[in-house]
Amino acid sequence: MDDDTGILVFLAIGVLVLVGIVVFGILSSRRKKKATTPTWTVQTGWIGEQPFIESSDLAADDKRQEELFRQAYPLGAALTIRGIGPDGEPTEREVHVSRIGRSLRAGFPQAKLGLTAYFQEWESSEFPVTFPVNGSDKIVQIAMDTDGVNAQDAAGATVWTAPWSMLLFSNGPDIVLAAGTGKNVRFEYTNGSALEEILIKYGTLEQMHF
Repeated sequence: MDDDTGILVFLAIGVLVLVGIVVFGILSSRRKKKATTPTWTVQTGWIGEQPFIESSDLAADDKRQEELFRQAYPLGAALTIRGIGPDGEPTEREVHVSRIGRSLRAGFPQAKLGLTAYFQEWESSEFPVTFPVNGSDKIVQIAMDTDGVNAQDAAGATVWTAPWSMLLFSNGPDIVLAAGTGKNVRFEYTNGSALEEILIKYGTLEQMHF
């Protein structure tokens, strides 16, 4: 085999490999789009005494699995939540899905997506509430009410504000808030704080970390 023939064989093999990769990618994408079985599981989480249903991690680009979650928990759907009452006895309560929240999950810089179903019986029950934080622009606390979010300095002055209808958040190692125009603010907060969960519930996820 002369050198030219060897080069042609090498190039032909390379083309076949590339074609195989492309075909595999197309077939894999089609399977995702046609999936009928969830790849996620769910568990019950809590904001104080307020229950919610959260998914396991999803690939951020897997729109079909997000669609299956929304089909499983459509707005207005009635569910039975089981828990333990104050007396230690099992309890059941019928609840109704009011909204679906989207959030970033661990795995940076290729974070996963999390989905959460919240219930009408606890709509706006968290407000008003204030959380201590350590943030940009000398922000030391985040105040929330039914209207929206206010970032405040040590004197209680509002440094940044946004109504819930415009509030964008990104929950990574810290939290970034935006309102579509103007500056963003970011802050660190105590792990396990309800702050993050309330932002997920009432805000809109906009990836701003990477």
